[in-house]
Amino acid sequence: MSGGPLEAYLTLKRAGEIREDPRQEVCMKMLDDLAQQVAHYQPRLAGRGSTGATSPPPQSGGFFGGLFGGGKAPAAQAKPQPAKLVPSGPLGLYLWGGTGTGKTFMMDIFHDNVPVQKKKRIHFHEWMIDVHERLHRRQKGSSAATDKSADDLVEQVAEDMLNEAWLLCFDEFQVTHISDAIILKRVFEVLWSRGAVIVATSNRPPEDLYLHGLNRPLFLPFIPVLNDFCKVHPIGDEVDYRLISTKADEDARTFIFPNGPEEQKLLAHKFDKLAQGEVRTGLQLETQGRKIDVPKTAGHSSVAWFTFNGLCDKPLGAADYLAIGSAFHTVFLADIPKLTLQERDQVRRFIVLIDSLYDRHVKVLCTADTDIMNLFYVSDEERKTAVADEIFAWDRTVSRLMEMESDKYLSDVVRSMSGSEFMSQYKLKSITDDDVKDMWQRYDTNDSGDLDMDQLRIFLQDLLEKIKGHRNLNDQAFEACKDVIDTNKDGVVSFEEFHTYLEDYSLIKSTM
Repeated sequence: MSGGPLEAYLTLKRAGEIREDPRQEVCMKMLDDLAQQVAHYQPRLAGRGSTGATSPPPQSGGFFGGLFGGGKAPAAQAKPQPAKLVPSGPLGLYLWGGTGTGKTFMMDIFHDNVPVQKKKRIHFHEWMIDVHERLHRRQKGSSAATDKSADDLVEQVAEDMLNEAWLLCFDEFQVTHISDAIILKRVFEVLWSRGAVIVATSNRPPEDLYLHGLNRPLFLPFIPVLNDFCKVHPIGDEVDYRLISTKADEDARTFIFPNGPEEQKLLAHKFDKLAQGEVRTGLQLETQGRKIDVPKTAGHSSVAWFTFNGLCDKPLGAADYLAIGSAFHTVFLADIPKLTLQERDQVRRFIVLIDSLYDRHVKVLCTADTDIMNLFYVSDEERKTAVADEIFAWDRTVSRLMEMESDKYLSDVVRSMSGSEFMSQYKLKSITDDDVKDMWQRYDTNDSGDLDMDQLRIFLQDLLEKIKGHRNLNDQAFEACKDVIDTNKDGVVSFEEFHTYLEDYSLIKSTM
């Protein structure tokens, strides 16, 4: 198919923007084949009951009881058996593989290049949140006179979603919550019975979904149906592209060198990630009657972008740099050149700048022409003959720059920030592994490897302030949250429990 996903992928490869990877090319060929199949496909969206199943009458036992039983059915009425679902349209695709194999990247290429109008690309957790919210609205809106069974409500929600999009592209397909596991099978049965096509990425094969989950036998019938309606393909995980890419959330460096195009792109990506699409330009910081130009700031957080020339080629001093350190907890400094005594004024200002930002405990991310040890070059002859304070002061600057890269310094930075300032850096619906590590660094204040209850309370108060705008976490709410997070009930929260909680936005939303 001209202009399809495979062609888009190969174009990137020819341009040198991605590396050659035979595993990815196999996946892209499968995605391209699917794109051709759905190009002229129309699902049968109209009409209900195509599964051959009859909706059971309303039962007791609550919403989930209505889906899987929970009340007594009338003795004289046998429960109807649904007919086996049989695919009537193109099979979808379920790609699974380890971290960093390019799953999301390939999904995005497919979605952007498949010629279908009614399509949707969404993180699986976000989609499940939407399902729950729609079910809640339907259940709340049904009157006693028109009471619907739980199965009917799920069917209505699935049909509503189908009218919006029948080609559904799910990123990070995983099941971590009992409520998702219970609802999932019925929702997908309706989607597939109406002809929906599902493309999904996951880090697990279907057989390992919801592994060791509560009441997993209720979920197990979904797995063979998934295998019937999707081709399952393992990507292979020998290459972790996050380790060789130049994206910010895959490269933890704060002092970045050399200052080539890729390094410049990396620094810009780090800033864009913190700014979350809200960038202000042309601002000025006032101090002692003077104005300091600030080229870029994040719209919702105290993060600023400067260039070396903008701060060290101008007649600025300690008061100006301290004002910057007081106004921003994170400073980006682009394009630090290799320095000599010929640039003595710039060297002197740079030394004062680093001293001031260090004094205010600011996180500094920068690009430089060379590494810290060789950034300021002084010849042996100059060392013998020159009487320059810069030469002696530079050793302190080197020491501080190296310390500012350390885990301890960076931990102190995040721990000194207010809860609202710290949480403003993150999008809870798309938390990355690196974000989780940053958060853990803030709350595990004694580096014990576990969060005690006081540390957990501070974390939950910060989270509550971000979501609800207040920090009023009463004891009852705290105990409810703790019960969800501390899964093994040992009285402390491990990193794994912390990670599990943060990566599932539905858990956060339900507990907050």
